[in-house]
Amino acid sequence: MTKVYPPDRSEAVAFDPTALIANAAALAETLRVPETFHSGKRLIVEHLWRTPHSSTAIAVIEPGGGLRPHFHQRHDEIIIFLDGEGHFRIGDEVRSVKARDVVVVPAGVVHTTLYAETRIVLAAVFSPGFDLDVEDRVYVD
Repeated sequence: MTKVYPPDRSEAVAFDPTALIANAAALAETLRVPETFHSGKRLIVEHLWRTPHSSTAIAVIEPGGGLRPHFHQRHDEIIIFLDGEGHFRIGDEVRSVKARDVVVVPAGVVHTTLYAETRIVLAAVFSPGFDLDVEDRVYVD
């Protein structure tokens, strides 16, 4: 479940700013791709935080999995590969990616993690904040 920051000030409990810190490796260990794969692909996404200016998600893509090529009309996306290896499309180019690679995707640019060679764990930051109820994702190909 996505958490929203700043928290609702009417809550009785004081906000703990350390709640904004997440261990991606530990979180990825809890993420299991369901038997029914998302759009036929072997992945799961956990949306962590949404602020007025950004949103953050962690994704796990199992070997052989990937996403359909797409772009965002109103959002830039920064993708940090935390673990694994695969093939990433940005624009018309396909490149190998691995742990510690960072990909910056401006709004309007087609992109996707096409294929995971090994289990990929990545963090994605969208700006402005990504509203899951009004998904800004246009599929191509």
